[in-house]
Formats: sequence, structure tokens, C-alpha cells
Amino acid sequence: EVIHANTFPHFTQSVIIEYDEEVAWTHLKISIRDCRALRSIIGGQRRRSRDDGEEEQQRIGRKPFFGLGGIHNNNTDDNNDNSNYCSENDPIMGEVDVEVGELLKSDNGKEQKFELSTGGTLFVFITESIQGTDRGVLDCQIRGLDVKNIESGLLGLGAVDPYFVISKKENDTKKGTTCYYDVYRSEHVHDIINPFWKPFRIDLERLCNNDVHKQLKITVWDQQDRGQDRWLGEKDTTVAEMMRHVAKRGNADRESALRVEARSEKGDKIDLRALLVILKADVISANRKMMANEGSVVICSGRFDTVGVMIENDESSR
Repeated sequence: EVIHANTFPHFTQSVIIEYDEEVAWTHLKISIRDCRALRSIIGGQRRRSRDDGEEEQQRIGRKPFFGLGGIHNNNTDDNNDNSNYCSENDPIMGEVDVEVGELLKSDNGKEQKFELSTGGTLFVFITESIQGTDRGVLDCQIRGLDVKNIESGLLGLGAVDPYFVISKKENDTKKGTTCYYDVYRSEHVHDIINPFWKPFRIDLERLCNNDVHKQLKITVWDQQDRGQDRWLGEKDTTVAEMMRHVAKRGNADRESALRVEARSEKGDKIDLRALLVILKADVISANRKMMANEGSVVICSGRFDTVGVMIENDESSR
């Protein structure tokens, strides 16, 4: 996964590995690299998108694009592979050695902090990847309706470039904390309040630890070319709820849509920021590769001061 022009990225890509408690050594090396190849591509797409009309924007919304400062998604095998953009010649920004067994037995909780000799901090989250009995791949597509533009802009005519992020809830009993970890990020669509985001597929093990009732959160953001992206609002949900709310009256079914809201600081006011129309949310039967992951471990990289990540084991396979 590559995140462009962002010094505090939250990676959505998780790594699933087989872990055996009886094996004393399960070692990983995590290398953070600066991916150079995407810079000119992203710049060109951004310039073109500013001149396109609404029809072209809708077309872009159905093709690979870049959000959150420019992101190429790589959440599942069915999404776009960005490996062609990465190279062994990309400069290494830092490396850490991770011993899976030590992290699982640590009293410091599920999320561990690693300082890099070159500067920056990498947070690695690790947990059992299977916590339920629901297996398969979620085949999903979401449309936004009435995305609220909170950007004033010149003469009050600002633009909204919306995208959404799906995160899953994790309770860290050792630390007594609750966190959400990003598992999927859509592309952003330029200057539109009713975006069609492209369909995506993600296996339930990565999305919800094979539990369709596990707490998820869908957050809608407004992508910014400079500075931090704007948070618009969020909706707590589950895979089961998304399946129940699939649109029944076409792609503008407001009655079945999920409400994305923002609360005031005091919590006494709720502002509707967007509606999410679930165009489809089907669970496809698991394949052999997914069925083989029982007993494995998910490692999710969280926050870091970098633009790319590469993970290797001792045999240097990637």
C-alpha cells in the first residue's frame, strides 16, 4: 500500500500470517520506503480532474483514483494492485524487526510502538484474525447522497471531494482501551455531493474478523490537496446492518440509506452530513485460500511518518 504526500498515514492494508505457538520464532521485518513512481501520475490526474465536467467525474469515480492526499488502494486481490509502482530502488526510510510471539505475549497491549533509527514512529497492531464463524468475501458498493460541503471557499463556493473509510473496533483489554483500525478506504471523487464510489471486495477476516456483527465505523472525509483532509461525519454499523440496508428503491433510496452524522462538542446537536446508499452488500462463499487462514494472525500497521510500507520475513519473500 502506498499513501502519497502524507506524514501521518493510517494504512488500511493488513497482513495475515500463519502463527503456531509451538514455533519459537516468527520474525518479520517491516521496511518503510518512499515510493517515487506515483508522484507524477497523481499530479497529472489531479490537474485533469479539475477541468472535467460532472460526467467525467462520475466516470473517474468508477476507476482507480487517489484520495487522502493521493492513495492507491490495495485492500484485496480484487482491488487494484500497486506493486508495479513500488521498486527495490525506492529509498528505505526506516526498518523495524518484529517478533510475533513476543508481541502476543506482551503486557503492553495489542498495539506496539517502534522508534526508527532514521526518525519517525511505527505503530503495529496485532491480534487473532478469526473471532467469529462467518466466512466469505463482502462484495459491496456504496453511493453518497447529499454530502454536506463544510468548506466555505471563495465567496462561499467551496468544493467537496468525498471519500469514505471503513474501520473496525478493537478492544485492548491489557490497556483498557478501545480503538478503531482502518480496513478499507475508497477513492475520492472530485467536486460532487452525490458520488458513486467504485465497487470493492474485502474478505470478512480482514474486515470484521469473521463476525458480521462486529462493530464497524464508516467515516466520510473531504479530500484536500494541501493540509489535512476534513472530517465530515461517521456512522457506526456492522456488516449485518449494511446487508439489511441494501437499497430497495434504486440508487437514491434515502429511506434505506445509512445516516452519516456529526455531533457538536457538547453532544446536544446532531448534524446530518451525508446519506450512504448501500447499492449492494453480498457475502460470497469463502475460497480455499481464505479457509486456510484459521488460527492466523492479523498485523495492521497504524500510524507512521512515511509514504509506503514493505513487509518481509527472514527468507526475504514479500
